[in-house]
Amino acid sequence: MMKVVVLDKKSFILPRVEPEKFRRLMRLGLEYNRNKGTYSISHFGNIEELIDTISSILNDEVLFLQNCLMCAKVFSCSDCKYADVCATKNLPFQCVCPQCLKEGKTHQQKIF
Repeated sequence: MMKVVVLDKKSFILPRVEPEKFRRLMRLGLEYNRNKGTYSISHFGNIEELIDTISSILNDEVLFLQNCLMCAKVFSCSDCKYADVCATKNLPFQCVCPQCLKEGKTHQQKIF
């Protein structure tokens, strides 16, 4: 049975992978910090393929933490009541957290 693994896009650890898979991860947008032994996402152009690759390495479903546009809180898509119907889950890594949704906060954008 697969479980959901929630990772922070700024720093996460993966098990050791063979060189070919490591190079693939780098091409898909990861960076590796040798000093800390952690990965981070450097660009999001291939994010869906990157998520699939990480999921296959971990043998689990992978979700990344989001940043709330309203309060800057970090949260998981799995905390959201719209997660099952969201077309952009895990993308673009910014959304409105469940607390701000509950409080009815809206994003005010100024047009000049």
